[in-house]
Amino acid sequence: MSLAGTCAGCVFLVCLLGCLLAGCAGLRDDARGNDGDSGMRDTPCEECGTRGEIELKITGEKFYREWNEKAYTRMDSSAVVGVFPTLRVKAKRPEVCKMCHSFSADALDFDLAHVEDSLFVKAFPKMKRELMLPGMRLPDEDSLYVDSLAVRLLGSPFADGKKLGDFSPWVERDGIEQAFTREVPAKLKDLLAGIASRYEVRYVSLPLVLEVEMDPDLGRSGGYTWKIAWSLWDARYGELVFLVYSEFTAATTGRVAPEKEWSVPFAPRLWKMFSTDISKLESH
Repeated sequence: MSLAGTCAGCVFLVCLLGCLLAGCAGLRDDARGNDGDSGMRDTPCEECGTRGEIELKITGEKFYREWNEKAYTRMDSSAVVGVFPTLRVKAKRPEVCKMCHSFSADALDFDLAHVEDSLFVKAFPKMKRELMLPGMRLPDEDSLYVDSLAVRLLGSPFADGKKLGDFSPWVERDGIEQAFTREVPAKLKDLLAGIASRYEVRYVSLPLVLEVEMDPDLGRSGGYTWKIAWSLWDARYGELVFLVYSEFTAATTGRVAPEKEWSVPFAPRLWKMFSTDISKLESH
């Protein structure tokens, strides 16, 4: 990666952190269990981050990806991509959880954004990335519009007539990797084209739904389960470029608890799509 690309990524992340601290667009749910002493839930983790890198064993993996060959092969690597926060984040944790003091829906989304930005810089170093948040690419007066956008996108019918925010079409296709030109419903196509026209972006990255549940009993020092549907769209034409569904259980094998960098195991799974030469890939 070039120095210019690295610096651009750093600036992008600094801006992103400021926006996330100010409050994210999208739907956020920090869910806690009902057992245990609520007064202990924010107890600092004395072991976290003090004994080297987090070591994880990935099990129970489910994976699906699809791509629109036409949209993928005409990718404009120097175009503007509008980067959305995850439309819906659900962060689940037990009431008593020593390793969960830094865990929240916003922390998950920021962690994921760090991974996304690194992959975009690596795959498309000339592509300009713009944060789709009020005060950034979006003017402040569009706050009400943005507040409704996540709900409208997630509620839009897509695969098998099910809502875009529904995991089930992808879970049912576990292990499948295929070229697929889905007929994007007119309302969703118009919604995407409207975003492209209104904010002068060609593409939009839409992490659709992210669900993570912490489990202190997993592995040696705790772990978590991960589910995500992540998508990239050619908004100008209202077409899906590609979609990735990833589900797994991450259990620690060392003494460092997973109190950060929850998105790291997802990075190579998302990169698999970013780096694929689809001209040499057969659906299977």
